[in-house]
Amino acid sequence: MNHLIIETNHLTKEFKGMKVVNEVNLLIKKGEIYGFLGPNGAGKTTTIRMLLGLTKPTSGSMKLFNQPAETHHLQARRKIGSLVESPSYYGHLTGRENLEALRKILQVPASRIDEVLQIVKLTKDANRAVKDYSLGMKQRLGIAASMLGNPELLILDEPTNGLDPAGIQEIRTLIKEMPVQYGMTVLVSSHLLSEIDQMATQVGIITKGKLIFQDSIDTLRNKATSHLLLTVNELDRAKRLLLSKGIVSEIQGEQLSIDYMANKQLASIVSFLVSEQVDMYRIEEQKTSLEDIFLELTKEEAPNDASSAAS
Repeated sequence: MNHLIIETNHLTKEFKGMKVVNEVNLLIKKGEIYGFLGPNGAGKTTTIRMLLGLTKPTSGSMKLFNQPAETHHLQARRKIGSLVESPSYYGHLTGRENLEALRKILQVPASRIDEVLQIVKLTKDANRAVKDYSLGMKQRLGIAASMLGNPELLILDEPTNGLDPAGIQEIRTLIKEMPVQYGMTVLVSSHLLSEIDQMATQVGIITKGKLIFQDSIDTLRNKATSHLLLTVNELDRAKRLLLSKGIVSEIQGEQLSIDYMANKQLASIVSFLVSEQVDMYRIEEQKTSLEDIFLELTKEEAPNDASSAAS
C-alpha cells in the first residue's frame, strides 16, 4: 500500500472522558482530493490536528507517507502544508513580505515566493499591505504560505468558510488544480456537502467523532435514487395494470411512484396506460439529493458538547 499518503488505525481522541474522535480509519491515496465532511463539531479539526502533530491521540495509530507517525512525524511534516482555521499573517506587511518571513524559516529558494503567488493569483497584489486584502485574498495568501515548502500533501481545514460566492469559486478552482498541475494530494474539510461534491474525488463523512462513510464521491452520488411520480385518474386500477406488466409501483398520496427508468421504458408505460383508458395528468421525477443522503446518514448523530468545543 505504498500509494497511501494517510492511513489511520482506530485513531481516537478523548477530552474529559468523552471520545470526540472515535476509532477513525482514514485511507487517503496519492493524488486524491479527499473531502473530509461533517457537521460543525463532528471531529474534523481534532482529527486534522492529530495528523499534523498539534495534539496527541489518546489511542490508535497513524501512518504518513507509509511511515509510522510516532517515529517519523518530523520527516513527514516537511512534506505537508496546512491551513487550519484562520490563516496567520502580519497585517502591516505586504503579501510578499509575509511569505518572505516564512520562507526564511523553511529555508526554501526565494524564487518559490513568485511561484506560489502565481499559483494563488496574487502576483498583482503581492506588494499591498495584507490588512487591505479581502477575506478571499487573505485565504489565498494562507494557501500560498502552506504551499511555500512545495509539499506533497496539502491539508486545508474549511478553506471556503466565510467567503462570498466569488471567493468560494476561486478557492474551489485552485484546490481542483493541485493534484493535476502540482502533483499534490489534498485533504480538505468542510461542513458543506455542496462544496465537497464540487471538489473531491473521495469523501469521508464523520459525525460525533465516527467515520460513517468513506468511498469515492461517485459512490456517494449513486446513493441518490430517482423515482417517477405519475398523476393519473384511477390510482388502484393503474397500479394493477402496471403490475400485470411486471412493473411495481406504490401509491403516494394522489400519485403513483415507480423506480426510475429510461425514457424509452417510460414512453412504453405511458402508451400502455393511455391505451387502457387511464388518464395521465402529470409525470415528474423525484430525486433524492446528496443533501438528503448526508442528512439521513448524520441525523442520528448530533454532535455532543465536548466535540463541539474541541472541533
